[in-house]
Amino acid sequence: MNGKWLRFQLWGLIFALSGFGLVMIASTTGMMGGKDGSMTYSFIVKQALAMALGVAGAACISALGVERLKQTWLVALMVGGTLCALAAVLALGREINGARRWIDLGPINLQPAELAKLAVVLGTAWHFSRIAERARSSLYGVLIPLAGFAVIAGMVYLTKDLGSVVVMGVVLGTMILFSGAPWWYFLCVVGSILPALLFFSVYSVGYRRERMLAFLDPENAEGPTGYHLRQSFIAIGSGGLFGVGLGESTAKLAFLPEKHTDFIFAVICEEMGLVGGMALAFAFLLLVGTGLGIAARASDLHQRLLAVGATMVLGLQAFWNMLVVTGAVPTKGLTLPFISYGGSSVVVCFALVGILDAVARANAERRVSTTTRIGAAIRSDRALRWQTEGA
Repeated sequence: MNGKWLRFQLWGLIFALSGFGLVMIASTTGMMGGKDGSMTYSFIVKQALAMALGVAGAACISALGVERLKQTWLVALMVGGTLCALAAVLALGREINGARRWIDLGPINLQPAELAKLAVVLGTAWHFSRIAERARSSLYGVLIPLAGFAVIAGMVYLTKDLGSVVVMGVVLGTMILFSGAPWWYFLCVVGSILPALLFFSVYSVGYRRERMLAFLDPENAEGPTGYHLRQSFIAIGSGGLFGVGLGESTAKLAFLPEKHTDFIFAVICEEMGLVGGMALAFAFLLLVGTGLGIAARASDLHQRLLAVGATMVLGLQAFWNMLVVTGAVPTKGLTLPFISYGGSSVVVCFALVGILDAVARANAERRVSTTTRIGAAIRSDRALRWQTEGA
């Protein structure tokens, strides 16, 4: 596929998803206004402003180009800024629903865990582009990235945001796989510590254990998590095949919690039915395919890892959110990219789109051999160069 068409397809999907997100936020928050039952537009105005800021940020990142994203000072600034923001939220953060995840900046609330996802993508791509052939060793290819990830993930975990930690961990593992590092060593290390992590981070924490029990038996589960899932099932079931109509959801009135954030997909399914829900899932699947197509056209390892990492964050978070709402996986507090209300999430998602666009711009005119595939990223840049010279 032509690189220019990939850029057009990428931005077309993003603007379509963002526009649809504004419509659904208006639908879910219109009656959350004053006590007199009047309509409110504050949520949609804030979301639109965040999207405008995100588009501007994405354009700046794309204009910078992938070579600038490879510079050490820029990556260090991003990672260091993220760590400072995480330290600030732990010390001075605003607590909502028992979780201290937000820094109150007046009209906006900054969620540093969203910045951490961007930092992991930039930092991991920079690391593997610097070490080249040494990525094949367990030290440079697995242990050093895991050590850096442990610092960021540990601070995010302290904000009680296990969902973001899971997303970042899967993204890191995928980027290690595509870097040429010994993935089997990564699996061995993670597999050896995973049982202990699950016990201390899930089963020994009351509300997370409750979420797991609610996932296993939502109909009989006590507590808010079981209630959330049951109301989500009712909303989805009420939508049927074609939905009850835009703006006609009853679950959003007073029954479904987090209807404009984590559980907005349930309202979408109620108002637009199975057809609407499947169409949205297909749009995200197409977005993932576009991102992987951009990665396949990348001319070097750094660009390829940037595209794979950005695509994984967007795709994994989107499908995990939809699976949570439908009860297919345990409940985690992850937003639906470009759809759910949340300024920090929207801005970071657009930043990831800016990275994808930067990679696509750098390779817009590059022809890809019919034998080239994304799996070839496992080979080192040197091996790719020998293959090209020998062709």
